[in-house]
Amino acid sequence: MNNLRKNTYPFISEYFEVLIGLITDAFKAKHALEKIPKSVQFFGYGNYDPNKPNLKSDFESFVNDFVNGKYLYDKFRDFYKGKPVINLNQYYQSIILQYIGYESLDSFFNAQKLNAAVEKRQIALLSIDNKLKTFYFVNYYFGEDNAIYKGETVILDNWKKIKNTYMYPQDDGSIIEHYSFGSIVRREDTLHIDSKTLLDGKLVEGGRETYYIGHNDPSNIMYLIGTYCTFDIYTNTVAGQSILEKCSSKEEMEEKARSIEIPPYIAMEIRNKRIVNRSVVPKHSLEISEQSPYASIYKNLAGVYELTFTSDFGFNEVLNFEILQTNFKVISHTDNVYFAEDFFKIINKGSVVSFSFKFTGIIKIDCIQVYFKTYFLNEEHKTHEGVYSGIDGENRLIHGKVSLSFSRK
Repeated sequence: MNNLRKNTYPFISEYFEVLIGLITDAFKAKHALEKIPKSVQFFGYGNYDPNKPNLKSDFESFVNDFVNGKYLYDKFRDFYKGKPVINLNQYYQSIILQYIGYESLDSFFNAQKLNAAVEKRQIALLSIDNKLKTFYFVNYYFGEDNAIYKGETVILDNWKKIKNTYMYPQDDGSIIEHYSFGSIVRREDTLHIDSKTLLDGKLVEGGRETYYIGHNDPSNIMYLIGTYCTFDIYTNTVAGQSILEKCSSKEEMEEKARSIEIPPYIAMEIRNKRIVNRSVVPKHSLEISEQSPYASIYKNLAGVYELTFTSDFGFNEVLNFEILQTNFKVISHTDNVYFAEDFFKIINKGSVVSFSFKFTGIIKIDCIQVYFKTYFLNEEHKTHEGVYSGIDGENRLIHGKVSLSFSRK
């Protein structure tokens, strides 16, 4: 039962009967009907006419996602067969509440008051005192097509469950929404979220998120910063950073999530922080990525370097470092200089090597970009020239020529 309740909400029959009444009333009002059609047509399964009124089409029209009409029929049938408790999974519970005009379970139960004994049974089943605490966040992440996207994140059940609505603006001004539902587990100072996505009418494993919260009460946190690993809308496996910004109300969350503006304090943190694995299965190491054919050149980057920076305005500096052959780690050979950040790659179809460094320590340079032709790898005992640009220790923009001496151990 505990595993079942992680992704379902149990309704006692008295409250499920209320749901049935509200759903049928909303359906008849929407389609101006005196009575509901037969079950197959009403729920939208089997041999039904999709061009005539049905709940499946109604639900799909405002969630822009698949709805299983047979699932709805089965739940109604459970009630009419006398089942005392009917479990609705989180996805359909959320859709039904929206359809009948409620934003959450707490608003539904607050409006639909039954006698004290019935309410007590339902409260005991749902543990409503905790489950009705709802928190609203805007979810920011760097997503598909190299753009920053936003979504709505609703946290329920006293930080036990989460619902994400990811929004993708279209050229015509419309928004396509995608949904995931998850369970939250707190371990020490971290929140771990396992989410599921609706595919073919079933909730299937969809991704994982991890957020650091320290030793704080999560209800008092204004921002959550973490990482995600999931599938994108093109079915690529992706990972990156996400930031959740707390809102004071559902209305504020919806307004911010649907705005096209991205706050600069968010954009500067998450832009380009994304890893995308293509949906391919390489048969050879050369097929791992577009860069794979240049692996032999990359291998030859391992060695000992001396870079001498000069400029027309008198700037000069010497940097010595090594790229290890074993794991390509960059090691400083310049006294009192440490690489705070280092990055190197092969560009322009293997013809140019790019170094990017940020330093701490006793050196005139703060950060720098360096470019060399890769033919220096074949002439390791000669001096070669490249170019650089960067910022010096006094915050001045610098640029000029750089000479390189290279050797292998």
